[in-house]
Amino acid sequence: MWITIINLLLLGLLWGGVYLLMATGLNLIYGVMKVVNLAHGDMIIMGGLLAFTLFSAHGISPIIAFPLAAGLLFVIGVVVQYLILEHIPVKGSLGELRTLLATFGLSYVIANTSFLIWGSQFQSLPFLQGSIELDGIALPQALVAASALAFCTALALHLWLTYTMMGKSVRATAQSGLGAACCGLNGRLIRIISFGVGAALAGAAGSLVITLIPFQTTASGELTIQAFTIIALGGLGNYMGALVAAEILGIVEVFTQYYLGSNPASAAIYVIFIAVLIFRPQGLFGKVGRV
Repeated sequence: MWITIINLLLLGLLWGGVYLLMATGLNLIYGVMKVVNLAHGDMIIMGGLLAFTLFSAHGISPIIAFPLAAGLLFVIGVVVQYLILEHIPVKGSLGELRTLLATFGLSYVIANTSFLIWGSQFQSLPFLQGSIELDGIALPQALVAASALAFCTALALHLWLTYTMMGKSVRATAQSGLGAACCGLNGRLIRIISFGVGAALAGAAGSLVITLIPFQTTASGELTIQAFTIIALGGLGNYMGALVAAEILGIVEVFTQYYLGSNPASAAIYVIFIAVLIFRPQGLFGKVGRV
């Protein structure tokens, strides 16, 4: 019994690492611009399907496709921010609604583009299909590799935000856009780079997740909700909170799937999301106030 519980716990922690990368881009974009990117799941799907194409057509490993997917989505994110979101008025009571509608429309554009390229069928990427076994504990190799790469990427983002001039500028803008502008920082450039990095993280996450679960171009909504649940549970814009929330979600989902089945495990995401909105709308590490 204890071996089973430990195995499930380790699986949940590994899935939590993958979920963290899925949510980090959304968290970064919200932290800097207070924009909830409803196209986030579609960007994850596109990154995964790009990795699928590179593997099936050219035999390129998902590890190599990881930075390629991130690079493509970075370019898309920069273009979207520069051509669309930068021209949307965000001041006033309707500012957040305008950005929600814009990213909602962007979601349809990306989803239909992906549909035209890859169709509507499920696509999967076979990679490291064995398992790592030790004293009765079995962990899928693909999940271990994806989680390790996800944690390394999240750490790299943390180091970039903490120790580089651009990263510090992003953090300053997230804390106070007006204060950052008064210090001479280029808010527009920072927003463009931040959205590009957020989109790149989504594409990178997709190239990992498709090695674990099949992707379909119409399945982006659940990924967006999953990512938003994590950042809402951790506290919008809070990176340490996102880490804790991702691990909680991973553990809850694994245990629910093992004891109750896959359908209740999928429903657990929505139950957690509703519970957060009711009992802790500011998140575990968020401050009381408007979120």
